[in-house]
Amino acid sequence: MSIKRVKISEVDIHKFNEVIDVRSPSEYEDDHIPGSINLPVLSDKEREMIGTIYKKGSKFEAKKLGASFVSKNISDHLKKHTYEKNRDWLPLIYCWRGGQRSYALATIFDQIGWNVEVIDGGYKSFRKHINEFLSRDIENYFLILLTGNTGTAKTKILKLMEERNGQTIDLESLANHKGSVFGSQGQKQPSQKLFETLIYHKLINLKTDEPIFVEAESNKIGNLHIPKELWKLMKSSPQIELSATIEQRAQFLIKEYSEITTDLVLLEKQITSLSTIVGHKVIESWLKLAKNKEFIELAKQLMEKHYDPRYEQSLLRKKKEVFANLKIEAMSKDGLNSMVDKIMRTADNQMNTL
Repeated sequence: MSIKRVKISEVDIHKFNEVIDVRSPSEYEDDHIPGSINLPVLSDKEREMIGTIYKKGSKFEAKKLGASFVSKNISDHLKKHTYEKNRDWLPLIYCWRGGQRSYALATIFDQIGWNVEVIDGGYKSFRKHINEFLSRDIENYFLILLTGNTGTAKTKILKLMEERNGQTIDLESLANHKGSVFGSQGQKQPSQKLFETLIYHKLINLKTDEPIFVEAESNKIGNLHIPKELWKLMKSSPQIELSATIEQRAQFLIKEYSEITTDLVLLEKQITSLSTIVGHKVIESWLKLAKNKEFIELAKQLMEKHYDPRYEQSLLRKKKEVFANLKIEAMSKDGLNSMVDKIMRTADNQMNTL
């Protein structure tokens, strides 16, 4: 038997039973091929120890120590993960460059009798492939942006669209952030690289000859930046503007952000973070509303004095190409499903005119 090297741009990931990333846990967490599992042949600490010895000029000692770590870790993986795998199990392995770490595990698998393949160039080739896709192939997609003031249920509408097999990209979900000062309630965002990988993975499973619905965002979601060429495409994409009464929007936001209204300390922290924008007197009045649990009034004032003015001044709004304005009649599930119907019909009519 022999170990086969495969190019990331040509490989069919779905034919493998498992895609195995043998890099250290921190490397894997930073970014990895979607769907891959982490079976590190070196831990973060072991990798650091070997690197230190190697840099001091003791290459032989570094390799010797590295081999002992790799042997032990592979032995653990064989006992805990692969021992029950049958003869037909087909793994795909990658490391940083497709070198020693991936071949260490691949060689053992090959000797056992499994057909095993290794990604040529490893993670670096995968990252290069994503960068090329996001800078070159992104222009092949047709986006329709959903825009509208805060509280017009754009994210929820996207989810309902996806449930009905519509093509969508929920950038806030991929970024693990709701896209506003109240968007993060302590959850961790992915790295910038992993965010881009998730966008890539979503796009390659969508059709280029049908519209993809995306919420109109700023070019930054929490700490993450929308990739440059995707942002450029968004700025030139046609838009559907959604509207609702401020009462509807306030009620929706209180329900949508229920986790923050039950944590007064967090709510006060988020409100206070706006002090440089709206001034201390306004912040004091908002804190009083929060303390008295007057959340509907608080939501209304946040929209009127902060979110709505920012929406009017937003970059996408200045350069937008709105071809339809749709009013939400009800924020119930039935009401939002009715809005999905309207959006789909409107988008079909727009496509027919192109």
